[in-house]
Amino acid sequence: MFGLFKRKKKKKEQEQQRLLELEKQAKIEEDRRAEEAALEKEKRAKEAAKEAVIEQEQAKLDVVGVAPITNEPVVAKPVKKAPVKKAEEAPKINAEPKPKQPPKKETEEKKKPSGKYEIYPEAGMFKFRLKASNGEILAVSFGYASRNGAKAGITTFQKAVETGNFEISVDKAGFAHYDLFGSRKARVIMIGEFYKNEKLAESAVESVKRFYLTENIVDLDEIPASEVREFVVDKQKVDKNKNGKYELIKENARSYYIKLVANNGQVLLVSQNYASKQSALNGLEAIKNAIEAQNFTIAKDKQDRYQYNLYTSNNQLIVSGETYPAKQSCLSSIQSVLRFGDAELVE
Repeated sequence: MFGLFKRKKKKKEQEQQRLLELEKQAKIEEDRRAEEAALEKEKRAKEAAKEAVIEQEQAKLDVVGVAPITNEPVVAKPVKKAPVKKAEEAPKINAEPKPKQPPKKETEEKKKPSGKYEIYPEAGMFKFRLKASNGEILAVSFGYASRNGAKAGITTFQKAVETGNFEISVDKAGFAHYDLFGSRKARVIMIGEFYKNEKLAESAVESVKRFYLTENIVDLDEIPASEVREFVVDKQKVDKNKNGKYELIKENARSYYIKLVANNGQVLLVSQNYASKQSALNGLEAIKNAIEAQNFTIAKDKQDRYQYNLYTSNNQLIVSGETYPAKQSCLSSIQSVLRFGDAELVE
């Protein structure tokens, strides 16, 4: 019984296997027929395209009487040549000549700076100031006796900037500014604004270099009271003190300066640098004369700090003092300079 069941099962499996084989063969045959149909379709498409090309070519040749194109051999027929007409020359057109374009420059010209110089009266003198395109004041000159003198001072200032003789100075309060010297560093051409640190003063130098070549010069009859930066100091009467001293300081073979020291050791005045000992001594005499004449002004910078300026009789700035947070402190400093201004020189 078990053997019969086993044979029936085996026969059933063989039948299933045969059916699978038949299905497989049917699938293969179906795929073959589909492939042949696709090839036949592709062949018919190619033949149709070929016939279309022949028809297009025939359409072109029909114009000149050429025999139709077929797959059969064609017997050529003689074709009468039409007389060839001499082609007429196309009429000449008198076209207007194109305007000549200006030659391109190899390099574009630098854009002119958009800042400006303003010439104006202040503290009994004439000054000029350089402004950036946003209106920021970058430099304020010393005083000149006339408006033309201030205008000439702009040229001197521009030449000095070109040479690049800038030096950054930091006062005892930690505020920094630039000093601009002439080509031989013999005199100070410009003292820059005071800034809270040295880096800001260096940025100011770069701003001056960016705008100093502007050709825009404006003459002003006056400036707003809020923009007045320098005031003349009234003459004062003080008691002289001979216990101070002037010191001649030699930094190197070509750098000397003068220092005025009170009897308590406080430094009241420091001159600019001089190239020789003799020029420093000449400078000392000019300083003493300016102190005697009391040619002082007080200037206020944009940090709202005050500084005294001392001018010679011909309005040349010879000394600038330290900066102070209040105007009264600056006035007190001037009084101290007046008190000890007759001191003797100690080398």
